[in-house]
Amino acid sequence: MDAKKIQVNRDKISSKIAPSLSNFLGRPEFILCLEPDKAAHIKTIIDVSYLIKKAENTFQQPDSITPRNYENSLEKLSMVMEDMKMRNSKKTIPVVKYIGKYEYLMFWETTFTSAAKWLAGIAEFQKLELSVRIEILKTVWMLWARLDKLAETAEFQRKQKLKNNVYMWTEETCMDLKNVEIDLKWCTNYTTEQMMFYLQPDSDSSWKKTIESLIELEPTNVELNFMLIQLCLQHAGVRNQGKVLEATDRIIQTQADYLHHHYTNILNIPRYSNRLEKLMKVNKLIESSVRLRRDRNQISKLFDVFSVDFSHPEMFELT
Repeated sequence: MDAKKIQVNRDKISSKIAPSLSNFLGRPEFILCLEPDKAAHIKTIIDVSYLIKKAENTFQQPDSITPRNYENSLEKLSMVMEDMKMRNSKKTIPVVKYIGKYEYLMFWETTFTSAAKWLAGIAEFQKLELSVRIEILKTVWMLWARLDKLAETAEFQRKQKLKNNVYMWTEETCMDLKNVEIDLKWCTNYTTEQMMFYLQPDSDSSWKKTIESLIELEPTNVELNFMLIQLCLQHAGVRNQGKVLEATDRIIQTQADYLHHHYTNILNIPRYSNRLEKLMKVNKLIESSVRLRRDRNQISKLFDVFSVDFSHPEMFELT
């Protein structure tokens, strides 16, 4: 299968925006509420170098998957994800009621390390230079989390384990966006109300559309892992270019061939282009939402909205 035919994030995104005060004035709504005296010109630096070290250790660990019968690395990767899910499975999913500094720090750590473990399950990825693997991880860990958690949310909503307005937040907890206290005093001088534009508008539309599509399509484990590979590695290649782009294009093509084998030889579906197109539309929804998130982060940096920064700021472009 030609991987170039399934690249979905290199075209222009057009959108219609309803008239509002911000449109009328020609300024984003978020900027309208900014107060110069609350800008944080002196920032506290959060050192996240320990996360890089943990990822390096993960990538250098021997394969921990017990030998089984699998056709290729895509099917093996699906087993890696299944093992991760099984270890973290619970009959009931606790609902997070409060998110403050500690909860954010724990979310970043667990998400970053989980993304590293997932990437380490891609045999072709593990053959890359360590520096290239780290660059890819730093670029895609939040993108991986976005699709992974929305897919998990869709699965639980389909099984009626979660209500329609509740989303998976970590591997073990979920969150009701309408009923959670978010404490940002540790990272900004602005109030939570002033930060609402920054925090959640994309979740109400983009997230719901993505979940609805995933519930309808009900992707197999193999399909979901290919979606994650295509979404993450294509993004990493475009953002980093050079060695990273060469490596990610090569891996995506290999995995596309494995997916073709899965459809034609395992599922006996020789004509799968229509279904694959629908799966890639889900990825495109996520790509659109993360572009919006990156734009908002650039606005927040321009106006010194946050009073904290990171030792590796490139890791947090999509948070």
